[in-house]
Amino acid sequence: MSFIDDVIDFTLPRLRNEYGDFPFSHSFIAAMLDGVLKTYRARLIDAKLNPALNSASAPDIVKYICGYHYARTLRLDEKTRESLMFDERYRRELIYDVTDELFVLENINTSAVRIVNRHNPVYCKFNILLDFLIGIEIHNRNASDERQFKSVLKLFETAFLKLKGILTLITQGLEKEGVIVWRSLHELECVISVLCKYGKDVVTEFDAFDRFDRKREDMDEATAALFDEKTAAFGINVKNNNEVDHFANYGWLGAIPGLTLNKWNLNFRYLEELAGLADKYREYQVACDASHMNAKTMKWEKQRVLDFLVKRCFNSTLIIIDNYMPFLSRYNIPADKNAVGKMISDLRRMIDAFLPPIPPTEE
Repeated sequence: MSFIDDVIDFTLPRLRNEYGDFPFSHSFIAAMLDGVLKTYRARLIDAKLNPALNSASAPDIVKYICGYHYARTLRLDEKTRESLMFDERYRRELIYDVTDELFVLENINTSAVRIVNRHNPVYCKFNILLDFLIGIEIHNRNASDERQFKSVLKLFETAFLKLKGILTLITQGLEKEGVIVWRSLHELECVISVLCKYGKDVVTEFDAFDRFDRKREDMDEATAALFDEKTAAFGINVKNNNEVDHFANYGWLGAIPGLTLNKWNLNFRYLEELAGLADKYREYQVACDASHMNAKTMKWEKQRVLDFLVKRCFNSTLIIIDNYMPFLSRYNIPADKNAVGKMISDLRRMIDAFLPPIPPTEE
């Protein structure tokens, strides 16, 4: 068996699955891979680039080929698709397109400078932990029919996916953009912490509070009456859009027993305090700075931003897990705490190894 056959056997089964059992032909893809490898090498030599230093992995090239072939033939009937695979013009066009895209994407590097790539142990260990946690959620979505269960479980899933999104941004050298997403993640970890702390009645109110997101005149009669009652109780000036927005975002906090709230409590700072995470407010302010275009953020140094971001994400993950595990236990969902603990320890070691503490800037 040839090298190309080995690559195809290794790569095609997963690609067929990813593309909904699309019938990628082993022999056709093998022929295209052979053609692209030869054409790509010639293209590198013509551009005076060393093929040994500017090569692309064969499995990645197969992914390019399958993606382009899928896009070109998806809407065709089976007979037409099969005939194209034997059409020399179609083959030449496919090889040319893939080679051209491959050359640009792999060799014209206009992306941001990357400190961490997807092979870095920090990225790998973090994703292993997150995939494990998401896997528990995926396999237990039907563990309870309670609306409150499904609502909170969805928040956990969203938090873990946000973390995976941040890690993807890091591997593209987009640390500042990752900080902006972490800001949203921190808001979410505060919501999760409050809901898990105060229970079903608060979850029910949170889950239903989006009925007040629309304009009052667009609400049904019963919802409008409830809107009037709740905004009056908080002292909201309904003609002040800012106060109404704060009500829409934080008015569900009124369901927490024993609290006396008014419109001045309806803000993120108060939510953060209720979540027991007020000590993170300064970090949150830094993340807010990242969402604005100003001279200060333009001068941020990449390594410092990366250090801030990865460690904030790690700490947020610990807080979310501290809520996740008791939540799972409450619904008798099995979760291997020892395995989670080991993955956290492994990740912590990698972070300490690759991102040592950075001394503060001297004022």
